[in-house]
Amino acid sequence: MKKIIYILMITAIFPLASCKKFLDVAPTDFLSPINYYSTETEVENALTGVYDPLGREAMYGRYLFTTLAYGNDEGLRSASATTTGLEVFNYTPSDGIVGNLWTSCYQGIDRANDLLANIDKPKMDKTKRNRIRGEALFLRAYYYFLLADNWGDVPLKLSPTVSASDVDIKSNPKKEVFEQILKDMETAEPLVSTSTELKFSGRVSKTTIEGIMARVCLTMAGSQVNDPSKLNDALKWAEKVQQSKEHSLNPDYKQIFINQSKDIYDVKESMWEIEFYGNGIGSYNETSWVGVWGGILASGPDLQTPGYGYGALYATNKLYNLYKDATDVRRDWNISPYYFTTTNPTYFTATQLYNRYPGKWRREYEVAIPKSKNVSSTNFPVLRYADVLLMLAEAENELNGPTQKAHDALNEVRARAHASEFKGATIITDKIVFRQTIQDERARELAFEALRDHDLKRWGIFISTMKDLSKTITASYPANLRFLALAGNNIAERHLYLPIPSLELSLNKAIKQNPNW
Repeated sequence: MKKIIYILMITAIFPLASCKKFLDVAPTDFLSPINYYSTETEVENALTGVYDPLGREAMYGRYLFTTLAYGNDEGLRSASATTTGLEVFNYTPSDGIVGNLWTSCYQGIDRANDLLANIDKPKMDKTKRNRIRGEALFLRAYYYFLLADNWGDVPLKLSPTVSASDVDIKSNPKKEVFEQILKDMETAEPLVSTSTELKFSGRVSKTTIEGIMARVCLTMAGSQVNDPSKLNDALKWAEKVQQSKEHSLNPDYKQIFINQSKDIYDVKESMWEIEFYGNGIGSYNETSWVGVWGGILASGPDLQTPGYGYGALYATNKLYNLYKDATDVRRDWNISPYYFTTTNPTYFTATQLYNRYPGKWRREYEVAIPKSKNVSSTNFPVLRYADVLLMLAEAENELNGPTQKAHDALNEVRARAHASEFKGATIITDKIVFRQTIQDERARELAFEALRDHDLKRWGIFISTMKDLSKTITASYPANLRFLALAGNNIAERHLYLPIPSLELSLNKAIKQNPNW
């Protein structure tokens, strides 16, 4: 980890976090752990600091759902001049976006370690102490999940930093890191509050942890760790969420994302959101780029109606065509049928299927006024109940084939979307066919929610999918849009993991660069 992280942790700063509902407090001063953690309030504020990195631009404030999530069969960078960068798989270990994600993850980990080491100091209610302990353990594990998912082998550090010079730490094998992730999450799960008790999605609940553990276990069962025994655990955790009866699908797919722009909580469907607020004006803002950078193009003069949008991402023709049912409401919501150059929408023609924009989060629903050109207050979903149902169906199919249980979970998602269900004559009997159906359904349901790269990698088909996409673009896209093939043309084996940041290598002499970098 970079020395700057250690220096920050020695002084233990805990600033305002991204969770506006329960953490609407002013930033604390730089304080030593020796004098801190003496009261329940100080421990709560310390937890604020553990949540804080999630809302930064390096993470869910911008890059985890834009630059780090562009370049797949859902969407591609819309600028033909973009010939370098992560979106087109042409970057180096010195890329600032890569480095900042690494730094933010380890800063969250260091803050969690410091809190966990000092949490027993103040006199406070045991239940409250355990809740904070559980959330800190989970967040530490989640930061490690982001690291292992993006880099593979990484240094595993489970205690507070003692010396700013203690920087030479070897990487642990990714399987070992994943096992620690599960250990922390399993310990945390019984300690935290339920979703019903919390009544909002900005804080980690019991079922959130169970759903994320299902994601972690499916990842471990896939190509990155190749431990198929984890399929049983993935199914177990997904079923625990289902059986809790705490969650259900919002009957209106569109409303999920309207709520996130309107700051309306939907704990039944949207299980964990990174919360944002403000418009960049004045004090106490924690803003994001949700709907701004990768949303609908809106380049007219009026920033308020509908709200400026850069249109930096084109949805692929492949994604559009995955919506095979004309009645599927997700297609024209996830892929906008219009754009703005004035306050009135301009609709695409029926043949303009190659340069449409994501429409999942629409700035017209934002409540922070006046609207900013560059930032929004829209929350970003990390986990939805629909995702849990699809993970349940996937794990069940891999273990037992396309059973009724697997069909029921899949059909529940499709029924909400007004897509045809697999019943009677259309029931799927082949495990491989059902697997492909789940892979396509995840694209349809979870488009632009920063999960597609992750899914394609764990399925072991990221490179082949991108190569095939580029061939299709070159063969069938309009000539002026064939530059979109660049990402697939550039992708190589080394891009399955990010490179260890150059600055980290210069500070930590015990760490080694990832292969082919």
